[in-house]
Amino acid sequence: MDLNRREFVQTAAAGASLVLGGQVLAQNAAAGGKITVGLLGTGVQGSRLMLDCLKIPGVRFVAVCDLWKQQNLRRAKGRLRAKKQPVNAYTDYREMLAKETDMDAVIVATPDCWHAEHAIACLEAGKHVYCEKEMSNTLEDAQNMVTAGRKSPKMFQIGHQRRSNPVYALAREALQKESICGRLTYCYGQWNRGVQDYVALPEKRRAKLEIPADVLQKYGYENMEQFLNWRWFRKYSSGPIADLGSHQIDIFSWFLGCDPERVVAMGSTDYFQREWFEDVLCTYEYKTTQNGKKGSARAFYQILNTNSCGHYFERFSGDGGALTISENEKKCYFIPEPGKAVPTWMEGVEPIVRDGVGNAIPLLPAFAAKGAEAAEAMKQFAAKSVHQLHLENFFHAVRKNDKSILTCDPEEAYATAVAVLNVIPAVEAGGGKAFQPGDFKA
Repeated sequence: MDLNRREFVQTAAAGASLVLGGQVLAQNAAAGGKITVGLLGTGVQGSRLMLDCLKIPGVRFVAVCDLWKQQNLRRAKGRLRAKKQPVNAYTDYREMLAKETDMDAVIVATPDCWHAEHAIACLEAGKHVYCEKEMSNTLEDAQNMVTAGRKSPKMFQIGHQRRSNPVYALAREALQKESICGRLTYCYGQWNRGVQDYVALPEKRRAKLEIPADVLQKYGYENMEQFLNWRWFRKYSSGPIADLGSHQIDIFSWFLGCDPERVVAMGSTDYFQREWFEDVLCTYEYKTTQNGKKGSARAFYQILNTNSCGHYFERFSGDGGALTISENEKKCYFIPEPGKAVPTWMEGVEPIVRDGVGNAIPLLPAFAAKGAEAAEAMKQFAAKSVHQLHLENFFHAVRKNDKSILTCDPEEAYATAVAVLNVIPAVEAGGGKAFQPGDFKA
């Protein structure tokens, strides 16, 4: 596929990520000293990022911040103390920034509605910022984040972690440079989850764990139900399509080398009776240029919260074959179209049965066969969490003071936010052809 300037930057960053292993990071840590970090938001996702950071040489926490001091803050502080990283704890990020003047970087893992305020404040305080996705629950705030990133000399990474995943980097290379699937015409992605009730405090511990009403109201929450289940409320998030879908919709544009031209979508709220759509089905249309020829491709995406079958993966299909990838290595394989030869680097890999056919080529051993660099990258993928790989990319850029190393800066993430957040008005517009009962009777 032909690459524009933005795609060239993406390709360069992906290449830097591919060769970045633990040994390189260890060498950088020894040469550059420690990077001191504050964690803003110590809930489920923040805790996951914290634990992954503890595996990265030279990264050391000095502060944590969360308004739920009875649970999140206490737990994070205890975990870090157990790792011999005692930290200062705060309930207000402004106090943290005012007092932790020597802190190098901040990881922002708060609800989406707070991302812009928190990330911009940290940048303006002279800190490098790693901010979870979705950038924001509004495009206006996302644009403000881009502007702040342009003004600041500091590194600013958005948490679309597939951008730093070597499996995805090699898959993209195989699609774009080797045309492994021929001419791409169709992309598919899904993230399916089974029914989950609202998170609630255990009755026996409610009095001890509940955040005081005045504290909740200070930060815009009406009650603990909203605080614990913020992803389902329009005030705080853009719903499951952003929470989960943004990871995979991001990959469509990245792999196709262009942004979508339009989207049609459907969604429902009748199962849970919550503010946000529990199930969303959407189709994007792309105008592509492949091997110098203009064409089109469509990408279908679904997010389900009412059934878990198939869980999550992405698939890219063309007239030469279908490539399936995922953060789950068992779902990474290539199936050539009948009569189509596989690339030479795949020829020695033993096929497996997938999707009812017996000639599926597992991607991890196939990629490892491409050479020593790719083999090392597959070892890194197998040994590390997907978030750790993206965090390593961020800290590597911090050490080198080089924004070009980042695999997902705000400019890239904003384009994804536009594609994702516009699914919502597409659903609400009720596009397509509406049927009447009489239409089906002759």
